[in-house]
Amino acid sequence: MNKKRLRQWMAPFATATLILNTGYGILAPDAVASALSTERHNSNLTGLNTAQLHTKLATAQGRHVPVTSGTRVTTLTKTYGQNTYLNQMLKVMSSQMVTANIAPAEVSNLTAVPTETTKVNLSWNNPSDINFDHIKVVNVTNAVYVDNIRSNSYMMSGLQPNTTYTFRVKTVNKSGDESLGTPIQAKTASVDGPVDKTPPGEVSGLTATNVGYNAFTVNYILPKDADLSQAIIYLNGKEVQRTTGTSYSFSGLIASTNYTVLVKTIDKSGNISGGISIPVTTSALTVDTVPEVTGASVTSVNNYSVTVSWTRPSGINTVSLYKDGQLVTDSTGSSYTFNNLSASQTYTFTIRSKRSTGALSSGVRLTATTDSTSSNSSEVSNLEVDSKSDTWIKITYDMPSKADKVKIYVDGDYEGTTSSESYKITDLREGRWYEIKVVTVNSNGRESSGVKISERTDSDGYYSSSSSSSSNYEKARDLMRIAENSLNASDWRSARDAISDLPSGTRKSDLLDRLEAIRNRAIGTSSSSSGTSSTTTTTSGTTSSYPNNAVSSYSTSFTLTPGAKSAYVDGRATTMAQAPRIINGATMVPLRFISERIGYEVNYEKATKKIILTRPTDGKQVVLQVKNSTLAVYELNNSRSYSTNITAPVIVNGYTLVPLRVISELSGYQVNYNTASKQITITK
Repeated sequence: MNKKRLRQWMAPFATATLILNTGYGILAPDAVASALSTERHNSNLTGLNTAQLHTKLATAQGRHVPVTSGTRVTTLTKTYGQNTYLNQMLKVMSSQMVTANIAPAEVSNLTAVPTETTKVNLSWNNPSDINFDHIKVVNVTNAVYVDNIRSNSYMMSGLQPNTTYTFRVKTVNKSGDESLGTPIQAKTASVDGPVDKTPPGEVSGLTATNVGYNAFTVNYILPKDADLSQAIIYLNGKEVQRTTGTSYSFSGLIASTNYTVLVKTIDKSGNISGGISIPVTTSALTVDTVPEVTGASVTSVNNYSVTVSWTRPSGINTVSLYKDGQLVTDSTGSSYTFNNLSASQTYTFTIRSKRSTGALSSGVRLTATTDSTSSNSSEVSNLEVDSKSDTWIKITYDMPSKADKVKIYVDGDYEGTTSSESYKITDLREGRWYEIKVVTVNSNGRESSGVKISERTDSDGYYSSSSSSSSNYEKARDLMRIAENSLNASDWRSARDAISDLPSGTRKSDLLDRLEAIRNRAIGTSSSSSGTSSTTTTTSGTTSSYPNNAVSSYSTSFTLTPGAKSAYVDGRATTMAQAPRIINGATMVPLRFISERIGYEVNYEKATKKIILTRPTDGKQVVLQVKNSTLAVYELNNSRSYSTNITAPVIVNGYTLVPLRVISELSGYQVNYNTASKQITITK
């Protein structure tokens, strides 16, 4: 191709051709915008001048072409082809344009401290942008600037006393592009006042905690100087943070590496102390091989649920349970029922051992296929109420030939199992509606969906359908007055039950407020041996603390049964006001019944539904919230805190129920669930 034809071919790129033939300069963005629109940034060639670009391109092609030659464009074009050469040059120039026209990010933590009547000390943290070069400080008030500052502070001098100045700190890249800048104001000291040149005191108690392979935290106590401004944190001599706090966490560190942490203090006059330092060595990076559970098996299958069981290895208190790769819950027990499944579907369940640090094992996998709806035991027929009184209901039904026995549930709680075709449900409340469900179980242990019936116990007229809401209110009010006068726990609970049956409204709210007002006195004076429990948490009233005065020492063992109010504490029989329940596969137990017996004071905030448990003996505090799946633990004496996920607490009949896992988190109690006896044992 001769020179004339080459010029014609390159006409659309006239500006680019000029630069390529004359050598050195920066390509204007608007001159070749269309030519560069499809080109990409090439970071390997960023920052090279034109001579270096030609040399690099020629070397990449395997030849050396003299940069000083005036015919280098023609030589390269003839040797490598005009398209290749031009496209490569346009890519390089495009990358230079992109880099050159982008200013760095702004500085952070900018402060301005007057040090004398004519000086102000500016300090900041520089950005980490790769194209950042230096700082430019502008005295906006006097239109004076200082350029090429390559540190993170500058003393602005030559100012007037007792005068307010505005400064703007700009970042500048290697091409000279400036950011908009960060403004800040400062007032110089007055000539009438003394100039403070005394640095503040040093921090004390500088220690490192939570040292890991890539992170650690330093804690310290600030001095009590009245003019103290901040603490300045350094790592290996480099300033990383200015803060008014008393701790700082480093992250992104290297394992098995020695670091030096220096903490200085600075006062409001800009005086900086010499600092206190400590050495810290990160731990080695190790792989925590968490042991697996043993004996994992599928113990029960029906059309809508699967139960799995396992044995935890030594030193492991928690397992994480997954369904088809998705985390369902953490469990401290030895079995779990996955509910709300679909019939005739195969599921994969994974059980992973979990350390207190959060480290998980690879997991043991189990598969199970739910039954089809046609494989269920047949349901009972002719379910009806045979007879009833004010405290019991007797039901009858016809069992199908495939059924081996039936399970009875009352209001969702397990009541009992029988092979008979009748069942008497006792210990019910007067004039109260109950939902009763009868589930058949065949010889293989497979359960039906169940048949339901609703019935109301007899009453003396206050709760009959013919009685007015006014008479119900009057009875509830009378029971409230009795409870106020007697301060008896039994009377208090009678009043509570009557009030709960009232329709919502102002009168019910007023009674609930009165109920809360006498609660601590009525419950706090009851004895744990009387058969009642001081473990109620209602949702009415304000924040209160209800210590159980009857408990003189910590209990070391509990035996509970889901659906049953009877329990054993340290081998002695007692009765709970609310029975444990299994809700969505999780075993939920009365919080206050156990927590107060192991030394915790319980507070409940009505507005936030937050429950705060505090044990004065060791400074431990546990915070959880109704319908919130986060459990927070604070070990105040050890300056340690952590959080974990749990099944969210719920309120049932005015009582707070929490998953078994919370009990082990409280004090390290061991929790076990016996699938055969259906009993929960909690031991220290």
